[in-house]
Amino acid sequence: MLVKTSDLTPAMLAKWAFSLILPLAVYFVMPRSEAFTDPMAAFLAVTLWAVIAWAVDSMNEVAVGIALPILYTLFCGVSQKVVYGPWLSEVPIIVIGGFTLGKIIQETGLGKRIALTCVKLTGGSFAGALAGMTLAAAIISPLVPSIMGKAAIICAVALSLCDALDFKPKSREATAVVLAACLAVGSTKLAYLTGAGDLVMGMGLVDKVMGTQTTWMEYARFNFIPAMLYTLMSLGLVLLVLRTNVDKESLCRAVREKHAELGVMSDEQRRALVLLCGTLVLLSTDTLHHLSAGTVLVLVTAISFLPGVSLMNGKRISAINFAPLFFIMGCMAIGSTGGFLKVTQWLAGLVLPLFSETGTTLATICSYVVGVVMNFLLTPLAATSTLSAPITELGVQMGIDPRLLYFSFQYGLDNLLFPYEYALYLYFYSSGYIRFKDMLVVMALRMILAGIFVAVIAMPYWRMLG
Repeated sequence: MLVKTSDLTPAMLAKWAFSLILPLAVYFVMPRSEAFTDPMAAFLAVTLWAVIAWAVDSMNEVAVGIALPILYTLFCGVSQKVVYGPWLSEVPIIVIGGFTLGKIIQETGLGKRIALTCVKLTGGSFAGALAGMTLAAAIISPLVPSIMGKAAIICAVALSLCDALDFKPKSREATAVVLAACLAVGSTKLAYLTGAGDLVMGMGLVDKVMGTQTTWMEYARFNFIPAMLYTLMSLGLVLLVLRTNVDKESLCRAVREKHAELGVMSDEQRRALVLLCGTLVLLSTDTLHHLSAGTVLVLVTAISFLPGVSLMNGKRISAINFAPLFFIMGCMAIGSTGGFLKVTQWLAGLVLPLFSETGTTLATICSYVVGVVMNFLLTPLAATSTLSAPITELGVQMGIDPRLLYFSFQYGLDNLLFPYEYALYLYFYSSGYIRFKDMLVVMALRMILAGIFVAVIAMPYWRMLG
């Protein structure tokens, strides 16, 4: 038979009906104009189908990612050069190199040793373990400018912690560990100008409009304290929402036993540790050698095969699941296609004028909301490059410090519901350890709390310094 009828359950048919009817309704109902064309409507419809398919699990997430670029080509009139443009970016090689580094850390047992040592040093509790990873993310955040470079390191440790404590993929415990690690990387980046490439680019656009030059220390003066409080809020939310039944005494005992079982560090683990430390050094000194994070990770991958290093071989690399790469790159086609069709400019024209007559507090909140909304259609990098200058100019026109709007906009870009919205969250989610429904609850609550945080805590702090 060509069709497996056992898959055609009423529930599955209902999911498919929902995922098709709503996008079609959007396509046919939205009015066309010179500013909103048929290709733009088709883009919104195809993107909405993908979002619903991921949300209700009507189709495998990797399959959706593979289909997206082709659907954009067929229905939006966009060339393959545009939809497959992200493959020429740094993201694919970062994913390949990061996955390989993670496999080395796991296969050699180094990841388990690092994870168990961190948990032991933080008291052996579940909350202590997550706090330890968050602290590690905060420490390396200014040292590793690439957000994906940080992700490759912290994600490997998080997965090793799950394996060491026998947390099964997509269990509540594993979801809490990996999601907390992901949020730690995303939250702490906001504290430093070198936290991510999009922050450097965005601040440069703001400075260009304002005629200023923001230094690394000045940026940290404005953002270090709010970002650290925001990071603690994110960690607390994970611990609150994803409460586990892990008994502290039992966990402490298990950690001590498993740590004792590790014994003396093997030669292979020592080689892996040297490789990991070398990777961290190279990632943190990119301003000296000018090698990108992707280049560093691929070079490290190649070095791992060399005689004398022998941390990677044919058997190990064939065991790496690279399927999530197609999911990630398919999702990134959303940003490249949306930018090409000028969907962002259309949305900016609709949204920005709405808060041009508001006060400082409301304008800051609106800027945060704009960042959240833009996440659905563009990557943070694309949204930053497109909207930083208009938001800054709006602040100048309103007679308020434009940096308040820009900073709140960046907080909005860090809050999302679906993993496809940001490569960082895609990377952690593609590990297969995060349960989507649990993640959705945490991210939805975080989105609301972050808006309140920006209005009540961050914005008054920024105004005080300004």
